[in-house]
Amino acid sequence: MKRKIVEFFEERIPLRSIEEHMKKPLPRHINWMFSLGAMALFLLVLQAATGAFLAIYYSPSPDHAYNSLTYIRNEVPFGNFIRGLHHWGASALVIVVFLHLLRVVIYDSYKAPRELTWLVGVLLLLVVLGFGFTGYLLPWDQKAYWATVVGAKIASTVPIIGDAVGKILRGGEEVGAVTLARFYAIHTIWLPWIVFGLVGLHLLLVRHLGSSGLPKNSPEDMDTGKPFYPNQLFEDGVAILILFSVLVAMALVVPVPTEEIADPTDASYDPRPEWYFLFLFQLLKYFEGPLEVFGTFVIPTVAILLLFLVPFLSRKERLPIRKRPVALTITSLSVLSLVSLTILGIRSPKLNSTATAAPETEQTEAPSSAGTEVFDFRLEEGD
Repeated sequence: MKRKIVEFFEERIPLRSIEEHMKKPLPRHINWMFSLGAMALFLLVLQAATGAFLAIYYSPSPDHAYNSLTYIRNEVPFGNFIRGLHHWGASALVIVVFLHLLRVVIYDSYKAPRELTWLVGVLLLLVVLGFGFTGYLLPWDQKAYWATVVGAKIASTVPIIGDAVGKILRGGEEVGAVTLARFYAIHTIWLPWIVFGLVGLHLLLVRHLGSSGLPKNSPEDMDTGKPFYPNQLFEDGVAILILFSVLVAMALVVPVPTEEIADPTDASYDPRPEWYFLFLFQLLKYFEGPLEVFGTFVIPTVAILLLFLVPFLSRKERLPIRKRPVALTITSLSVLSLVSLTILGIRSPKLNSTATAAPETEQTEAPSSAGTEVFDFRLEEGD
């Protein structure tokens, strides 16, 4: 009976070829840093699972969004725990995807024939940041509302099409019910389809080309290492277990930051984005007036374009990063700049509400106007 069942599935599913592929030797010198891809995939699945649970109880409207999350936190069994996993898992996903790309740069693994694999990885990083941007409006608290107002204001500085981009993001002139519904749809429908499509393509490319291994590998080393199953699979499993344990501890011990319900008339609020956008928040302080577009559009756009061009800027053989002085310098300065700007953004003191409060007549203006005033004042008075 057991044999017949096995034969039934073997006739319809290529089980033997899958098993043979999993037992195929990897390049020598594979280390724990090669588990970052598996960790990123696990986090994506975790975000999808926890997000699906939260969607059951969440109501994407300004009248009910905040209260629905309060209900999840206080009334739904394990609701606060699941929300904690989703919140801290988002931060972990940004970190892991960034480290994964950094590992590829350090090991020079983006070079031919793996250019497309790198491009898909960069797209995945941008989509993950898109998840973060659309996700932090959903709680509809003060931070969510005003950070989105500022984000739409930044998008509006894009030359020529800026006004149209801002209106598309907001769904109109102001951040409101349409914005929340639009962000919820993008966050739960559009981006998941895109991210899992890109992941599928990424895995297909990795399976076709195989692991790049380390630059020091000789041609003889490329298929003489340990097999993916069970050796590398075990290491990936241990790394995922450690990561999940940390997230569980965070979800149980560290509360998800939640502020008061969004108040579109409170022009005194000092907006702060999530930590993974704080580098941009801090960068904007160094560009004022006509130079603002450099901080909001020019520098980020150039940085993204350079990321896409990385595989085509050098066609030389693969070398360790210590033997690539230009790559070492650019990578070190980029990481140092991101970390420094993020730390400065975290340490930047919040504006005193009495100093930022607008006159009584101005507080009755439209939310988008108030958000612009707060944004401009913060740039002028920021350290």
